[in-house]
Amino acid sequence: MRTVTKTYKDSEIIYRQGDASHWAFEVLEGSVELVKEGPEGPTVMARLKAGELFGEMGILDNTPRSSAARARGAVTVKAIPRDEFLRQMEADPSTALKVMTKLARRMRSPEGGDAIRAAAYQSAVANLPVPVSNEPFIAPPPVRVGRPLPLNLIGERKPNFMEKIFDAVVKDPTRRPGKKAKNPPPADVLILVGRIRDDYEDIQHKAIVTALDGIPGIRVVSLDRDLTKAFPTLVEPGSTLNEDLMKRATRDARAWMSDQNADLLIWGNIDSTGRNIELHFTATASSPGERPGRFTALNLLTVPVDFYTDWVPLIRAVALAATDPRSFPQGRILRSALPALAQAARAMGLDPSAAMEPLERASVLFCYGNTCAAAALLEGDRSWYHTAVEAWRTAIDLAGQEQGPLLGQLYQQLGLVLQIIAERSNDADCLEQAADAYRRALMHISRRRQTLDWGLVKYRLGCVLYKIDMAIGDDNALREAIHACQASRQVFNRYTHPIRWSEVSNTLAQILQVYGDNVRSMPVLEYAVKCCVSALQVRTPDTAPLQWASIQNTLGSALFLLAKHSGEWDYMRQSSEAFRFALMVYKDHGAARMAIITERNLNRAEKQIHTSHEQHMSDPVWAQSFNITDDESYDWNAFLDGSTGGQISEVA
Repeated sequence: MRTVTKTYKDSEIIYRQGDASHWAFEVLEGSVELVKEGPEGPTVMARLKAGELFGEMGILDNTPRSSAARARGAVTVKAIPRDEFLRQMEADPSTALKVMTKLARRMRSPEGGDAIRAAAYQSAVANLPVPVSNEPFIAPPPVRVGRPLPLNLIGERKPNFMEKIFDAVVKDPTRRPGKKAKNPPPADVLILVGRIRDDYEDIQHKAIVTALDGIPGIRVVSLDRDLTKAFPTLVEPGSTLNEDLMKRATRDARAWMSDQNADLLIWGNIDSTGRNIELHFTATASSPGERPGRFTALNLLTVPVDFYTDWVPLIRAVALAATDPRSFPQGRILRSALPALAQAARAMGLDPSAAMEPLERASVLFCYGNTCAAAALLEGDRSWYHTAVEAWRTAIDLAGQEQGPLLGQLYQQLGLVLQIIAERSNDADCLEQAADAYRRALMHISRRRQTLDWGLVKYRLGCVLYKIDMAIGDDNALREAIHACQASRQVFNRYTHPIRWSEVSNTLAQILQVYGDNVRSMPVLEYAVKCCVSALQVRTPDTAPLQWASIQNTLGSALFLLAKHSGEWDYMRQSSEAFRFALMVYKDHGAARMAIITERNLNRAEKQIHTSHEQHMSDPVWAQSFNITDDESYDWNAFLDGSTGGQISEVA
């Protein structure tokens, strides 16, 4: 019997749990969910996309289906009978490698099943044409799986096919000789709790360990070391952890965690009044600077000495929110535990003890706001973002104006979440609030001492102002956006931060072309072209195809407008070429929505070419000098007004 192509409607069952395993399947179009019944109800074990196999486990070990398969949307699959599948395995080593890799990965994953399935796996792969290691299999504890983890939480590059094969067979095959191998991230989350300064009987230290104990998937280890001993000045009355000391503390804490392959270190001290514990959280992995709810070195959680049980959910929630997952199993653990803990801590997080001082309450509200933002990112529930905004705004009211670094972080996080809310709800008023938060953050963030945060806020401000113009039409917002992005490009230059620089350059080009079209300014449109051409020197179709296509699309739009306002129709020909490059990449990578937009732009450009007389230009547009500079001393107001100044150097 040969293979059969079958189609299924949304939610239609392909096979049920317990059915006989007569067929293996390959997804041709759409997505398939593997669902397993358990004591807590059905659990989605995996979601498969086009090109992936499923149902092969039952074929190899000749057992009933261990889970059900159902269509997610319209689905087309290729059904392969058992005899044909086994024949392909014997005849085609590449197919055998693909199946072996998938099974090996599944055995190591939290969804991999128990020791019985491990034995079935060993029996099934015994006759494969590729040898498999006979190391004993240890089944990890089951983890409940819901929606797929957002990819931006995982700071890892997605491995290619060959890397997956090697990873399934050997450990760290790509490590250079003589280079120390990194410890692989564990499947669970390991939290270290250091000693608390001035906790002479170790009572508070033990209480924190006890408070964190018992969370599924979380291991807590007591560490008999005090991080604050590395900073002798802290014992002096009235001394505090300034920014420089916190950087040293972060470096030392990560060295401690590296020794034990831990994910988080909790450390701190009892304050000078003896009433409160000040807890700091240092994670092994650094989350991206624009991740909502990002904990920094200056974040601290203030809890009372001998805290009562109402504080336990808050301590737990903040500890998990401060942990940046290093693997998908860790992300699933956090996703299953954090939202429930954040809900349990809501009362204490939004209304801390009235016996605390205003700044102490602000620290609690700041940490709880971060926790809500992390819960929103993990669970996908937008209401958590609104709770985070409520907590941060209350913290801002409680913190005094003399708390500059604290206010800078609060406003930065507030602006980021308000921007997310506005973009998802198309709320122009919320965009205005986000812009105001970013402006206030820049009043408290030092460019000299917090250079990267300053550059990120400038860039975000430029993006928000651009969206405000798109929503209501405001040339003043566009002008401010251009200034903000240009300032960000002074921080993220093409040599030290090439990827971020190219992203900012592309955004700046988009803003410039809109503004240049509004005011009919050729210099502004020419500079938009220069920004795109410069960004294309960093982004390539091989290393970042979709980003490269986005820049090509922006370049095409800028050239189109140049042709429109200058009458030089060779610009239109080059515009068509840029759109065609972008469209080719979008189609190759399945970016359907962007392909539709780009194809529409291409059709407009080609229509103009066919109806207009082309004029010859001796040099391509990127070979011409547009007299634009990246120098901060340049008078951008005069440039945007269309005025001409003195001699200006060309952008590097």
